[in-house]
Amino acid sequence: MQPSSDGSLELEGPQWAFAVDLYQRPGVSEACLLLQDRLGVDVSLLLFALYVAAKRGRMLATADLEELERAVAPWREEVVKPLRALRRRLKSGPAPAPSPAAERLRERIKAAELHAEQIELAVLAQRLDSLPALRPGATVDISKLLSAVLALYAPPSERARRGRAPDIEAAIETILGSMPRT
Repeated sequence: MQPSSDGSLELEGPQWAFAVDLYQRPGVSEACLLLQDRLGVDVSLLLFALYVAAKRGRMLATADLEELERAVAPWREEVVKPLRALRRRLKSGPAPAPSPAAERLRERIKAAELHAEQIELAVLAQRLDSLPALRPGATVDISKLLSAVLALYAPPSERARRGRAPDIEAAIETILGSMPRT
């Protein structure tokens, strides 16, 4: 994950505003977390791909998604996931959790996790301009884009199925139905 030549990242960019807006819509956070927990989907990459489609009018190809995934995978694996695991663990233990003191710590870890995801989105935005330009005449198909993102993370057993599990389909429909109208 490389910052820009001056070392800065645009944390508060339009990709962040889009992700926060979409994630806060009814049912979207639950849908995203289901895809994350069941299929290992990187929610930040998912939200970024949707931002690129909705706000930049660009359909990311599978190769683009793979390149973006490679760019942020170490950050996600070494920073975001450990913070998430620690935050989740503090809900129930070890002692003295759960407790008011442990809850305050959990809230700080949650803020750090959110900031780490914000950094990831900024890196994705920075990397976007290095990807090949959109092919003339290419159309943006959000449903197809969601399928491509899911395929990037789905385990072989899930990919081999003819159809998706009903809860996965419901999550996809929730996200599709919540996309902002442009």
